[in-house]
Amino acid sequence: MKDMIEMVLKVHNVSKQIAIIILLSFLVSCKVTKRATVVNGTYTFERHESKSRFSSINVEAYDYEYKNGLNAGVTVNDVYFDIKFDKEKKIIPLQIKASPNNKFNVRVLFPSRHSVKIDEFYFKRGDSIIIKAYLKEDNRPVY
Repeated sequence: MKDMIEMVLKVHNVSKQIAIIILLSFLVSCKVTKRATVVNGTYTFERHESKSRFSSINVEAYDYEYKNGLNAGVTVNDVYFDIKFDKEKKIIPLQIKASPNNKFNVRVLFPSRHSVKIDEFYFKRGDSIIIKAYLKEDNRPVY
């Protein structure tokens, strides 16, 4: 009986060690640094750091009022990109590989909406920037 109890305790300790190792490996592989989330009502800006050292800018666009995805246009340093949808009409985040240690300006545009502009941000190697833009309706007439 004593041997059986010792064996159960060893198995329990090994399970704890495995769980701790899995948790630590997850935390080491991808961590959020400075979770620099800026919420000004029209966009959120999150900075994540990955140990893979892959740098990217990810952009999503939504209707401000209803939070529906928009297939908006995006300019990054005056280069134009489109946000797309999958077959189920779910937004596919625009992912742009970017060179770190450079200045970036992002603008999100959609007809009949106020554009969202994020000026002059920098990031370092391994940073992943996630921008979610919420475009408000623009009722001004087009001439």
